Amino acid sequence: MRRSIFRRSATFAAAIAACVLATSASAVTLPKAAITEGFDDYAPFSQRLDIVLSGGFGQGTFTVPAGVRLVIDYISADLACNPGGSMLFDVATTFNGAEVESHLPLFNNGVILGQQVFSVSSMTRIYADPNSVVTIALLGPTTGGGGSITGVYGHFVPVN
Repeated sequence: MRRSIFRRSATFAAAIAACVLATSASAVTLPKAAITEGFDDYAPFSQRLDIVLSGGFGQGTFTVPAGVRLVIDYISADLACNPGGSMLFDVATTFNGAEVESHLPLFNNGVILGQQVFSVSSMTRIYADPNSVVTIALLGPTTGGGGSITGVYGHFVPVN
């Protein structure tokens, strides 16, 4: 008898909890207009950079257009150098007139087709001013070749 009362009580408590959760979830749900407000001003951005590593250094650049700030949301890259070597991956931007460098982590994928291969796959929030230059820089072994194919993805935000 006690087991059935306990089961009914537990079932009843679970049902009440589900109703409370459902009610609280719907109470905090934002109307569609509130969620999408302001996103009409965003313009998607993507840029591919083919960077050659020579003498231990390589870089690729692009310029942010006038009248918009670039927000870099994601960076993906494949990097290669001589076996046994290591590399650094750096993103340099100008934000509010000051240069900022962001160093992203590399993942070692081992030796593939005779090259030491690394990858970058990072969600970011990196800002770049209008008319500024964004630089992706590689540092690696000073001997042998190497380089990177890099994808930069984000959006432009109008500057008032």
